[in-house]
Amino acid sequence: MDINAAGIIFSNMHDEEMHEITNCRTMGALPFGGRYRLVDFALSNMRNSGLTSVGIVAKSNYQSLLEHLGSGKEWDLSRKRDGLFIFPPFSRLASGIYKNKIEALHGILSYIKKSKYDYILITDCDVICNLDWKAPLSYHISKKADVTVIYFKKQPGNEKRSETVYTISKDGFVSDILIKQKVEEPCFIGTNMWIMEKNTLINMINDAVAHNLEDIERDIFQKRLNQFKIAAWEYKGYINKINSILDYYQANIDLLSPKVRKELFYKNAPIYTKVLDVVPAKYADTATVSNSLISDGCIIEGQVENSILFRGVHIGKGSAIKNSIIMKDSKTGNNVKLDYVIADKEVIFRDERIMVGCDTRPIYIGKGSTL
Repeated sequence: MDINAAGIIFSNMHDEEMHEITNCRTMGALPFGGRYRLVDFALSNMRNSGLTSVGIVAKSNYQSLLEHLGSGKEWDLSRKRDGLFIFPPFSRLASGIYKNKIEALHGILSYIKKSKYDYILITDCDVICNLDWKAPLSYHISKKADVTVIYFKKQPGNEKRSETVYTISKDGFVSDILIKQKVEEPCFIGTNMWIMEKNTLINMINDAVAHNLEDIERDIFQKRLNQFKIAAWEYKGYINKINSILDYYQANIDLLSPKVRKELFYKNAPIYTKVLDVVPAKYADTATVSNSLISDGCIIEGQVENSILFRGVHIGKGSAIKNSIIMKDSKTGNNVKLDYVIADKEVIFRDERIMVGCDTRPIYIGKGSTL
């Protein structure tokens, strides 16, 4: 059932924290889990929640994002009315291309104003979860809040960096906000997913631009807590925010757990992605594979353990791939040893190469490299 809301997804947040892997693509187009892109989760969550109008804000290196999204038909957003809107970067501002979310939202103000829906749902594309937006939207309406932020409780032992931490009152409203915190103890972490009424968002953007404000959380939410009623809704399922290469690696490796896969892909509704017609994976007599995700089109002649192989990967004879992520169309020669390695697309490892990282510092190999 459709809901009374439109969506906005930022495709480029945290590009600078992961510049090695986002040099050739925007964050939303980052391959994930063998066959997905990060934007698939935010986009599927919104469509599965009943949104029929979703705008994706792009900034730079977004060609692969455009190729992946196409007309939006895989997400049932190829429509005569509403549907998928992609907003490329603009430079009508005196300072050039937008630098923050406030400028980006100001640039798509016409899309927001023309929306026939009363509420706007906003999210980054680097949050991995399976969220039904109807629950926090109902909560937002019941609380009569100006803004509702979605948060999760940090799990013990899972250290997080550069996070927004909320203090939440007993009646469910945010009473304090800490920005860019390194968190080790249990706390409430913001997801950068927000809900606002359309007119509230328009007024907020216009006021922020008039006062030359730069950061929504720091300059609006944090400094104007007494002005706005900011409600907080807790997401209790599996969630992973990707702010670094290590976050990206760990989020991928999490998928090797059947419990995580079941919760992430089947809890509320499926996660959709671009459909490609590729032949099944081929396993030679010399292949041994354990606890790994192997995508279509792979050819395995060696050993693969605790790893994720994207489409079209070829593992040569005698090679041993452990604890690694190998992206589309990468190939290894014979007797290659890889452990804790992230190989981008179309990487070639020649015979006898050995590369070993560790669980806290996996080695990243850039797209198209030959070693």
